[in-house]
Amino acid sequence: MSHWKINLARFLSVALLMGISITNANAEDRVATAKIAGCTDKSITGTGTLVERESAEGIKQVDVSLIVRGLTDGKHAVHIHETAACEPCKAAKGHHDPGPNSNTKPDAPSFNHPYHMGDLVNIEVKDGLGVMQTSTSRISLSDGRLSIFDQDGASFIIHTNADKYCDQEDELSKGCAGGPRDACGVIKLR
Repeated sequence: MSHWKINLARFLSVALLMGISITNANAEDRVATAKIAGCTDKSITGTGTLVERESAEGIKQVDVSLIVRGLTDGKHAVHIHETAACEPCKAAKGHHDPGPNSNTKPDAPSFNHPYHMGDLVNIEVKDGLGVMQTSTSRISLSDGRLSIFDQDGASFIIHTNADKYCDQEDELSKGCAGGPRDACGVIKLR
């Protein structure tokens, strides 16, 4: 099988799996999506899906899935940023981290990285196709303190490099949270 056909088969199987996870959402589950686009490289495209469900213990759990094409192979940091804006990608501002003691800049003097509410796991890209699936109880799609749908919304940002999940007693090394921004997608309730 050619390299192209293997990549297409992988993409279709991942898309099918993600479709199943959305289809299996209960009527009371909240669903949000994002169209991912490159910050400067328009060949970067993809989709993000978030499904909020209540756990058996009554805690809001959000399943996060991304499929992205066009990024360089390797790991890339993924964060939910504090503003629903991607033009330019800097408009998404810092990491989503509501609360009185939040600091949305990962390398600021009183940093909170990798413990921002919007800090997610890296997406891994192979042969130009990136796939990431994770769950978090740090955010919600419904009303409340952890909601990403506050007055200015939220966006996905995918960075050039991997997040090293630095947790240091003093200032983080530059680029620890993934460095420059490669892609962005405004998150919208479906």
